[in-house]
Amino acid sequence: MLREHHSVLTLRTTRSVELMRDGRYRIDMAGADKSFLLGEARWFGSGPLPSRLPHEVEAPDAWDGWRRQRLKPGLVGFLFPAAWSVFFLSAGLIPMLLHALGHGIGMDLRLGIGLFIGAFVLLWLAASMISLNQTEGSPAKMLMWNLVRIETILLGVLVWIIYNQPIGSLAVLAMLISIPLWLSHVVRIATLLAWPPGRWLLPIAHVNVGLSSIDSEWISESKRWARRPLARRQISSGEMGDTRLELVLFGVREGNQDFIAIHLNHPSGSIIDPFVGPSIGHSIPFARLGPAFADVPSVAGIRERIGLPPVSPVIAEWPTELIPSWNREEE
Repeated sequence: MLREHHSVLTLRTTRSVELMRDGRYRIDMAGADKSFLLGEARWFGSGPLPSRLPHEVEAPDAWDGWRRQRLKPGLVGFLFPAAWSVFFLSAGLIPMLLHALGHGIGMDLRLGIGLFIGAFVLLWLAASMISLNQTEGSPAKMLMWNLVRIETILLGVLVWIIYNQPIGSLAVLAMLISIPLWLSHVVRIATLLAWPPGRWLLPIAHVNVGLSSIDSEWISESKRWARRPLARRQISSGEMGDTRLELVLFGVREGNQDFIAIHLNHPSGSIIDPFVGPSIGHSIPFARLGPAFADVPSVAGIRERIGLPPVSPVIAEWPTELIPSWNREEE
């Protein structure tokens, strides 16, 4: 039963809901604002969020005033589909392998191949669904990143061999080759999703951020600030690693404050944090195989070649409600 006097309720979402005298509710978003830069605690396990994670490093001096915004990691969401993919691979491959050796258990070949292919499809679909929930994520780009590879052609050849010659040494060899091929997809996707997602923000005081005089390496897409991509810079393979990347200047609004953001876009469409230290290798599930399969950039290459911010707008003060308390004390 509600009492008439002023009372305060706390929601599980950390929002404060205040019951006013006239029976209406007022929602205080201060709790949500605190997670604007640091992210939500549940993304990183139990306990309070630290001001800096082990892999995070500061931006170069030229990026003074810019702050990191952590985005939601996607690796945890990949664990469940990957486990089911193992099941599908085993359920299809083991009976077909026994059949190829002359000890079949009577399972239909088409069912076995369906389960076998399903193990790969599940990985691709899981990565695409995770991309759908990412900031500016593109399921189509993620799917193309996984499919437009020589390994996809190899998978098709292996399936053709197994279907047309299900018994004999050639079928056995094709099935054995498919195991490291499947593992390469797991390593590739898990390594990408383990790279910390994040972008860098700068509050602006005017919508004219200097796009008319942007650096020649950048291609402007707008004359004034807007909540969409403002300019792009293509980074060719070899400049910051063994894969092509893209820097995007993006317009962001939070509350009543306008920002410009820098996105470092991976070919899969994922936004990856450009400023991380060598310790990132310790958080990648496959530290040695991962960089070879996942097209992740070079940590040192990013810092050396990212250059200056593309524009020099009139900078606004950071809203105090968006800055964690320990950061305000340092300032």
